[in-house]
Amino acid sequence: MAEVSVIIPSYNLGEYIGETLQSVKDQTFQDWECLVVENGSSDNSKDIIREFVSLDARFKLIPLLSNIGVAAARNLAMQRCLGRYILFLDADDLIDPHYMEKAVAALEEDPSLNIVYAQADRFGEETTWDLPPFDMGTMLARNCLYVSCFFKKQELELYYGSGFDTSFVNGYEDWDFWLSFLESLPDEPRVLQLPEVLFHYRTRPGSRNKGVSDEILAEIRLKLWEKHKTLYGKYFCNPTETVEYKRMQRAFLKASKSLGWQLRMGVKELLHRK
Repeated sequence: MAEVSVIIPSYNLGEYIGETLQSVKDQTFQDWECLVVENGSSDNSKDIIREFVSLDARFKLIPLLSNIGVAAARNLAMQRCLGRYILFLDADDLIDPHYMEKAVAALEEDPSLNIVYAQADRFGEETTWDLPPFDMGTMLARNCLYVSCFFKKQELELYYGSGFDTSFVNGYEDWDFWLSFLESLPDEPRVLQLPEVLFHYRTRPGSRNKGVSDEILAEIRLKLWEKHKTLYGKYFCNPTETVEYKRMQRAFLKASKSLGWQLRMGVKELLHRK
């Protein structure tokens, strides 16, 4: 049984996946398995994956006939993986050779940790990344955990008991996954960020998140709010319940009853009709 299960969904990223798999192979920590879910690519992705599988039995190919999406692909691999710890990795991103070693050491040293990740950078089209440190308030306002964080498979099964929500077809399914996982924990989440850049996020033309419009992002945020209302309520107050809002509401009701207010509103209505 491997200590770490790396889960990679792959679809038409033959240009990059070899580099990604090599970054897994180059880990100083050796006790891992890497499950690659090949989503029916039409390029040479499957050939590259098979080459890694033939040279190293720790790589395992799960071939599919059609593209089921990254969320469903990760869920499928989670059902089959054997590691104590899980690491998701996209087929075009890279991990530093010491990432596994340092993350596993941190998890072993402090069993109360739920998630371990590292500082990160971007490469490709964009190189700057404003990635704030984790806290739940920030996490609810914006996703400050990238998908490639380490967590315990046992905690996932014991508390959350599920995987990625496949209805997030326009992206940000990782944000929802982390919120769902953190919300399921019985105690306040304990998340550690390692103080080194150990994860490298590739930005490229045509990537899914780059194509998300403001309108779709607003819909995703609303969906997250509706799904995780209880969690949001623990960290953010309902604005309609604040003292300031109630004071403003009382002032508005008082003003609306005055004769002057009613006259002004009547004049405005008449002007509007003209």
